[in-house]
Order: sequence, then C-alpha cells, then structure tokens
Amino acid sequence: MIRTRVGVLGVGRFGRLHINVLRRLPGCEVAAVADIDGEALREVSAKYGVAKAYTDGHEMIRDGDLDAIDVVSDEKSHGEYVLACLEAGKHVFVEKPLATNSGEARKIGEAAEGGDRVVMVGNISRFSQPYVSLKRTLSSGKLGELGIIRTKRDFSKSWFEHFGKRVHTVYESGIHDIDLILWYAQGACIRVHAVERCMSGYRYPDVFNATLTFEDGLVATLTSAWLVPGGGPRNLVETLELDGTIDADIELVGDKGTARFRMAHPGLSVWTEDGPQHPELTLWPMEHDGIGGAIRAELQHFLHQVERGEPSSVAPLADSVYALRIADAIVESATHGRVITLKGGRK
Repeated sequence: MIRTRVGVLGVGRFGRLHINVLRRLPGCEVAAVADIDGEALREVSAKYGVAKAYTDGHEMIRDGDLDAIDVVSDEKSHGEYVLACLEAGKHVFVEKPLATNSGEARKIGEAAEGGDRVVMVGNISRFSQPYVSLKRTLSSGKLGELGIIRTKRDFSKSWFEHFGKRVHTVYESGIHDIDLILWYAQGACIRVHAVERCMSGYRYPDVFNATLTFEDGLVATLTSAWLVPGGGPRNLVETLELDGTIDADIELVGDKGTARFRMAHPGLSVWTEDGPQHPELTLWPMEHDGIGGAIRAELQHFLHQVERGEPSSVAPLADSVYALRIADAIVESATHGRVITLKGGRK
C-alpha cells in the first residue's frame, strides 16, 4: 500500500541514486521527477516509469498529488526549493547542504518551526554504521571527556572541475565533518580560524583547514583537499556512476580513550588490470535487494518520520542550520585572515 508519494527534484547522479533507492522502499512511490535538463528528464522518467515530469521544479512542488519532495538539485538552489516546499505544505528531504549561507538556513528553520512538515537534510554520515558506532562509544562514556576531534576528507582531483566553479569547498565537503563534529560535541562553537588555498585554478579553493573551539574547551579540526591523484586507491567504484576516491578519517580523543574510523582502507581489495580497488561498503553498496547502506537508511528514516509526522531526532534540522553558521564563519575567516567569534549559543 502506497503511503507517501514523492517527487524527486534533480535527476543528476545523486538524483538517480535517490530514485533507485526510493522506488524499492516499502510505502513509497516516486510519482514525479523534475529537472531543467529536458533530455535527462525524459530519459529518467521513461527508464523508471515515472508518470509526471516537470522542467520547472516549483511547478512540481505545487503538485497537489505529492506528499513529499526530495531535493537533489544544484547546491545553491537548495534553500530556495526547501522554502518553496514548506510554503506548499510539503515534507522535504534535501541533500546536503541545507543552503549555501546561514541567512537562508535560518529562514528555513523559522519557517519549519512549529509546523507539522518534516524537513530533513541528507547528512548521510549520521546513518553510516562506523560513525554511528563512534557516537554509541562516545555516549557510553568509554572515551571520557572529549579533548579534540580530528577530521580529514580528501577527494579525487579529477572531480573538482565539477565543483570548483559552483560551490565553496566548505559547503560541499566540509559540511559533512562540521555535521559530525556537532553530532559528537555537546556545546556551542565560540571561535573559528581557517585558511584556504586554490591550486587548481578554479573560483573556489580545493584546499582548506579550520580549527573550531567550543565553549567547553573542546577543539575540533577539519581539513579537506581535492587533490587525490588518479593513481590513488579507488574506493568509490559502484552505484553512483562516479569512479574515484574519498579518503576520510575521523578521530575522537578523550581523557579515557580514543576512537577512530578510516574510510579508505583495504578491508576489501579487488586487483584488476585497471589497478587496485578498495570498494567502500558503508555509503551506498549494492546489496541483495538493491542499493543499501547509509543512503537507504537515511531515506527510509525520512519516510518513517513523514508517516509519523515527527521531526528527526537523529538528524535534527537545528543542527543543519547551526552548521551553516559555522561554515559561513570558516569562509569569512579564510577570506579575511582573522579569527571569527560566534555568539548566541548553539542556535
């Protein structure tokens, strides 16, 4: 029995990934798709048998037959579309980032507050089992009081041409680790210091490093470089139609213990004439009954929250709004070469 009719806004690589997952989830129907690329739209709607196809995302959002919208469009359009979804009375799942500036994110938080529409951001790491295990270990008290959180997230250099012209690295790659830091930290961030560097000749930096200081003394560092060479060990080798490497590390250091997860590791190795592969098995692996892993877990969680009419306690909207304040501060600090002080607490 179909309970939730979803419209997917954006049919690029991630949009198609979402469609593949949603159409296999119980109680969900992908009832419409939208994209400004008419040819891609026709191809996807025909391939997946989607009855309605829109070249205007706002027109699909106003479709009275749809219960929820899955926003998988260009990053800079996220905030606009989420606000339109709320105005139209739709539940909305939006790929990260929620927006590309904190002012727009704050407007979304205010629009959603007190309403009965579920707004959830695709902070996929909160649904990836290694990160969930880190959270459980921290909550158990085994690590004691956290002193520092260290994160790194590097990507294949060849991918940067798709992102370097359109969005600052902090909103594309850094937002993952800002979100994880907020998930593990308890207090508010009070100071931000960041540096960045452009090495590939694009508008936005392919390298950045930031240090966050929290009110309880916790220090968190995050760094990202889109410079992994083509000869690096490939771990993103299936499902997403994107072949290359994500080299991500996180370490939680407390006064009683340390916990660490590395995404790029040879747990599974495949050696071929094309070189070695270490397939990543947590994000969107192909399982017996379709695409699984964290992508299925987060979309399934969203549908459950829609059915219950309750906001997510795993990925609360307030955290994503706050993450954008920190992301903006990182950009400001790196641009002007100064420490940024954040006031107002964790809101």
